[in-house]
Amino acid sequence: MNKLNELRNRYPLIKEVRGRGLLIGIEFNQPGGIAGKLSLGLVDKLSKEYLGALVASELLNKYRIITAYTLNNPNVVRLEPPLTISYRQIDTLVGALAEIMAKHKGFLSMAAAGAKTAIQSFKDKR
Repeated sequence: MNKLNELRNRYPLIKEVRGRGLLIGIEFNQPGGIAGKLSLGLVDKLSKEYLGALVASELLNKYRIITAYTLNNPNVVRLEPPLTISYRQIDTLVGALAEIMAKHKGFLSMAAAGAKTAIQSFKDKR
């Protein structure tokens, strides 16, 4: 939790880290800004529904870390590791999240990365 809270303090895209024991939720902020205004609110609406899924997708596709976003708030990613998780594996997760947050400052960047990954996976299957 301490390392995840350090990430929250460093990256404004992370709104809150909460949980108990090994069940942890990471909630992401709504980016807002000029892109939302230029798209007449479409970017804001999409980020509200899909930002958590995009982060979970990046963790899975690039780092092979399985997470899930919650059904009642799609901007919360759940971390539910097994009891046998090691400190090294925890550090791997925190490092992966740090890389994602440093690389993607907002929803549009995350969406572009998700689209690129999807297109690449279709190409690989052909």
